[in-house]
Amino acid sequence: MTPPLKKFLALTGLLCIGAVNTNAADAWPIITRQGDKLMEGEREFRFLGLATPNLQAHEGDLKPDWSNRFPDEYEARDILASLQAIGSRATRSFSLNLSNPDDKGAPAYVVGHRKYNEEAFRSLDLTLALAREYDVRVIIPIIASQSFPVVRGIPDFSRFAGKTDREFWTDPSLKDDFKHYLAFILNRRNTVSGVLYKDDPAILAWQLGNEFDSFPGDRGLKMEDWIGPITDWSLEMAAFIKSIDSSHLVVEAGGDKDRLLASPHIDAMSVHLYEYWSRMANRPYWLSTQAREAWKHARGKKPLLVDEFGLGTLENVSELVHFIRDEGITGGLLWSLRCHRRYGGFYLHNEGGTPVDSFHWPGFSVGDKYQERQMLELIRRNAFAIDGRALPPLPKPAPAPVLYVEGKRLGWRGATHASSYFVEGSNSATGPWTMVAAGVEDSEVTDPKNPVFRTEPVTFVDLGSLSGAKYTFFRVRGANATGESDSSNVVEVHSR
Repeated sequence: MTPPLKKFLALTGLLCIGAVNTNAADAWPIITRQGDKLMEGEREFRFLGLATPNLQAHEGDLKPDWSNRFPDEYEARDILASLQAIGSRATRSFSLNLSNPDDKGAPAYVVGHRKYNEEAFRSLDLTLALAREYDVRVIIPIIASQSFPVVRGIPDFSRFAGKTDREFWTDPSLKDDFKHYLAFILNRRNTVSGVLYKDDPAILAWQLGNEFDSFPGDRGLKMEDWIGPITDWSLEMAAFIKSIDSSHLVVEAGGDKDRLLASPHIDAMSVHLYEYWSRMANRPYWLSTQAREAWKHARGKKPLLVDEFGLGTLENVSELVHFIRDEGITGGLLWSLRCHRRYGGFYLHNEGGTPVDSFHWPGFSVGDKYQERQMLELIRRNAFAIDGRALPPLPKPAPAPVLYVEGKRLGWRGATHASSYFVEGSNSATGPWTMVAAGVEDSEVTDPKNPVFRTEPVTFVDLGSLSGAKYTFFRVRGANATGESDSSNVVEVHSR
């Protein structure tokens, strides 16, 4: 590691985004249910926004020492502040991952049979404690049906006990193991806020898991043979959650919809809608049509959450968003928003070779191929509308960028809400300053066929290309239509 990089990493630990806590202690109640509506006290709670699958752990761009496996305060605040600016009063993390030998030591939430990683849960503690500041509530799915690299689920939970993934749904000892895990989570006391998870308004709902209906198909099994065991397991675990935590909502993750709707322990129904995956399966791909069918089944009985949707055209996604807003569906979350990296740029993720390389707030030219800026504006406009709020101006970028020089290039840790950056040069550390580059973006996209997992800070400006190449000192400011961030630290370039 070069000395400038060491200095940069030391400096980034000192800066974080400020936020105003607009919620008095008694004005942020736990969300409840009345019929097919969610309630925030006496007021209906509805939302549009984005899912944030890295809220609890990063799965890409991981360093060899895994030091950025879990979000730090800068990253947690960056994504929560982005959600707040979008108007997203709710989000959904991904499931709490488990360790696997193939992941070569990547830290996880569950690391063995009834063994839980305190470091991981402390990261979640921080995120939940900060969520209140930004008026964002979190849906937490407990376990994934799938087992992706560094995002593991049911197969690994079963493996810890020497069982197979098919035994997960029916084996009594595995069920007891899962109840032990649930009890640990529900009874955990947040090390930052001091609040028990089962009493925390930052948690919108517990979701039993992620996409249980995919379990048979992913393994070449028949759904009719597994829908019963999956539903039985879900009802048993929902009842167990309610026996410890009677305050929070429980969202289903798959199974027999009629039985789930009839259960007093299931509070909301869930559906994931994707144009891309529908097309791949030769199914009807108009998302609003699929939402209409799901809502027809749940309406008048329980709320419906379209807790993942997207990978489609702006026209298709827009029609779904307006259907959710106008037809009384509780909420929907576009897949998916990724935060700034603590060492520059944004975390990246591509979905199945689609054009979508995840969304980065407030949208950048590199995302034009999947209409990133238009999609984010669509969500923002309707997020405020569905909640009955006027659309406010964009927040001014903050905090100040953290600038570094690496070789012959400049890079920086970004300012949340900045759509571009100004680079200024001088021959003195105190100025006067001259603009040498404008409109520089800090979002870059990897080729999904040849992904780059970065282990060093990202650089954006080649010093040799600057109009002010004669200057020795540089600083950077973030900007958007509302205003500018404070100036970054000043760096000195001795030679080019």
